[in-house]
Amino acid sequence: MIAMPGSRRILNRSFTMPKTKRTPGLSFELAYGVGSIGTAIFVIAPQILLLYFMTEALSIPPGAAGMALLFPKLIELFTDPLIGRWSDRVDTRWGRRRPFMAVGAVLFVIGFIALFSPPDFNHWRSALIWVLLLYTLTTTAYTLFEVPYITMLAEVTEDSKTRTRIAGWRSVFLSVGFLLAGGLAPWVVQSGGGERPAFATMGLLIGLMSFAAMTTTVLGTSNGRVIQRSRQSSGSLLQPLRVPAFAWLWLGFIIQMVSVSVNSSLISFYNKYWLGNEELTVSKIFIGVMTLTVITTIFWTRLARWSGKYRGFYLATTLYALGMALFWFAKDGFWGFWLAIIVLGIANAGQQLFCFAIMPDIVAAERQRSGLAEEGSFTGIWVLGQKLGLGLGAGLAGIGLQLSGFVESSAGELVGQTNSALLAIVMLTSLVPGAICLLSLFPIYKSRQHFTSSAKRTAGTASISE
Repeated sequence: MIAMPGSRRILNRSFTMPKTKRTPGLSFELAYGVGSIGTAIFVIAPQILLLYFMTEALSIPPGAAGMALLFPKLIELFTDPLIGRWSDRVDTRWGRRRPFMAVGAVLFVIGFIALFSPPDFNHWRSALIWVLLLYTLTTTAYTLFEVPYITMLAEVTEDSKTRTRIAGWRSVFLSVGFLLAGGLAPWVVQSGGGERPAFATMGLLIGLMSFAAMTTTVLGTSNGRVIQRSRQSSGSLLQPLRVPAFAWLWLGFIIQMVSVSVNSSLISFYNKYWLGNEELTVSKIFIGVMTLTVITTIFWTRLARWSGKYRGFYLATTLYALGMALFWFAKDGFWGFWLAIIVLGIANAGQQLFCFAIMPDIVAAERQRSGLAEEGSFTGIWVLGQKLGLGLGAGLAGIGLQLSGFVESSAGELVGQTNSALLAIVMLTSLVPGAICLLSLFPIYKSRQHFTSSAKRTAGTASISE
């Protein structure tokens, strides 16, 4: 990364490293963590239900549905980095980040509720346009909240251990959000027979829960003393990708999001057509996984102190891939089903923790190296990667169903599927996402190499994530 002329002199005038490590306080940490309930709802509820809603309730062909889920990502190639850069430069009496988060929370609840409550259209193409437009609004609102939200973690403290602890709280509340989105949402839909009114009820209930969580964070983080930094910037929206440690970690993150998205997009199909369409199966999966995530987060936090965050990330990634692959055996009996859930739940805690603990460390190290404070720009690129991965995974799932000969249906209808379609469903839920997840290990390893090399050249950062 090439710093602009004079950037270090500007830094020395506007940003002074604290003599003691600052801690935001428990009330801030808890309020911050609660916000991840809202973001978890966006990550999980549309992933496990939107493709299913489009094909099984709105009779949209799976190929068209999958491609529609990719469309918003084309817009977000531009909007996500812009929102990150914008939040770096704005200055209000409510701070730089919280105004964006407040607007995002309001737009999110409107978009999410409307997304699952379309009018009665005469043709599936009209329903497709409705979902496409509302999903674009919802994902944009998510960016307005999530980018400044994640950025807070990089600028509220200079202490890496404190960032890890706050990331641990975030991971715990993220698991609560996953429980609500992955446990409650499918139960509401299945209890209503998979009919459109059931999806509308789910959208209203889950949307209001996400809004409450986001609002709590907006109001509860007002006491956070953000360290003042230089407003000088590099002038390039893609500058964060010129930082090798960040770019490689970002690539690994995208690959992991693809694997998660393929698995979660097919989980409702997997239950309906492979496991026998039992009413609470999807809810059991998410409740089991997230309960174990909450319980084992403290283990991963301590492992990070003992072995380093990157090494912990290797282990969590490998276990996560194994957990998804084990869904191949879930039909073979009680232990096959619960073994997959146990492994996935333990691994998920590490996956959540290390992604969002390592990234702020890289941003902090780069800030010390270059003298430029561009936390929002880094986070905008990061969130773009998350949504690209989720969109690519959902698109891959939809296209895979289309190519296998899967037949869409009306709400509540159980259509007989060919053997090739059934095989595609179980493969795309287990072995395929497991293999994709393992591919992320190489870029994560490359990120560690570059980060370690850079840290050794910058005094005071060598032990951040090693």
